Amino acid sequence: MAGFWSYWSLVKYFAPLALTIVIQDVGEQALTRSLTSAENSTMLLASFGIGYNLLKFAIWPIMEIKQVALVLVLYKRDGLITFACLAGVCGTLLLFSFLIGFTKLGYYVVDKLHSVEADVGITARQFILSVCLYPFLDGIAWLLAGVLLRHRCSVTVGSASIADIFTQIGVVAGLLQTSLGVEGAILIPVIALYSGCLVRLGILVGGVCKFVTWEYRNSTPPDETRDRLSAGKVFGLWWPLALVQCIQGITRPVINVFVARDLEDTPEEAVTELAVLTLAYPVGRVPWGWLNELKTVVPAFLQEPAADSSDQTNQVTSREIRIFHIWCLLLSMTFMFVVFWIPGIITSFLVTVLDADPWLAELCVVPLKIFTFCAIPVTILAYVTSWLLLYKQTKFLAPSAVVRIVTVILALVVLPLCGVYGASQGVGALLAAFCGEAATAAIGYVYVKRKRERRRAVDERTPLMTTDTRRND
Repeated sequence: MAGFWSYWSLVKYFAPLALTIVIQDVGEQALTRSLTSAENSTMLLASFGIGYNLLKFAIWPIMEIKQVALVLVLYKRDGLITFACLAGVCGTLLLFSFLIGFTKLGYYVVDKLHSVEADVGITARQFILSVCLYPFLDGIAWLLAGVLLRHRCSVTVGSASIADIFTQIGVVAGLLQTSLGVEGAILIPVIALYSGCLVRLGILVGGVCKFVTWEYRNSTPPDETRDRLSAGKVFGLWWPLALVQCIQGITRPVINVFVARDLEDTPEEAVTELAVLTLAYPVGRVPWGWLNELKTVVPAFLQEPAADSSDQTNQVTSREIRIFHIWCLLLSMTFMFVVFWIPGIITSFLVTVLDADPWLAELCVVPLKIFTFCAIPVTILAYVTSWLLLYKQTKFLAPSAVVRIVTVILALVVLPLCGVYGASQGVGALLAAFCGEAATAAIGYVYVKRKRERRRAVDERTPLMTTDTRRND
């Protein structure tokens, strides 16, 4: 019975986070929908695509402040130091936004790099300026989410993210009925982003006030000998996670470039394969994308609780967490084998729900079948990342980011030599990148774990050696 309640605690903690990841792509679709009704929709979609991708590239590393707060923020002072580090990073991003909006740097980053016309570049730079404060608000929300996850309040975190998404959808639906739907349509996604983020931030602030104890929020470390948190420690834990996020963010654009260049002699086929990738990637990611959130489980359940926390007992063991990871992996792969491998299911979904052409849906089948096996390295990576977070040794994740980008480029070069082109080439390279990244991170985890075991063995022998010495004397 004790084992059942342990697994129930894990399910209750993890389910809201997984659900949030599953429905997160809906919000992006709503933002895109806000521009399709405008008179110059093609230009606006191109401008939004450039600006929004740059925004996502900026907020990807900021999202990892959640993991920092989960592991390092025990007291009010820790939270203030982490907030100061976040403010410094966001201040730097704000400066870059101004440089892009008001200097020649924006012309080279937007117009020249993306080879777009002047009106597209101007609108994209206006969008970037309009959302310049969004990374700071988003970072505060992730910081509060990490504090709540330390107290295992995942329902509040998941509810806040879901409210964010549905607020975006509601704001877009409402503003499309106004004059902004035709004139000034680029402001609709800006307003939707800020509205959703403020709603999420408000829910998280309320959750901290309700569920995080007064002592936790206001006390300082009672033990003066405690190794106090510093900005260096915050950045030391943060930068490898941020590097991994940045590399993961640029992987897909790199894949698109290689796929298009390999088929440049047949432009129509290149466009088709890119369309297949665009359609298959979000669909294929849904069944395994939520596995990434497993990296918060070990720190949430196995780290020492705060001195003022009411939860002083750990009811979940490392073995139960390992089994829980396996069950999540099996659930993900079973779903994909049923949906992607049984003929007719996924093609019917793509045609009826996403309104894809039947011939395009058929081309998506093989890439989606390859996506089935991505769940294995993603689960392994999440598992070892969670332990490295617990050990505060995220620096061993940095090599995995380098291996990921090198592996994806090598796979993109080698697969065409084996007769694999197009979307299958792209997804195959992504799978190879996942495997290389997971293997490298696992090596780092094994090294850290064995080092800790040797140190523990030495510490256990030291008192005995001291006692024997005294006896001999």
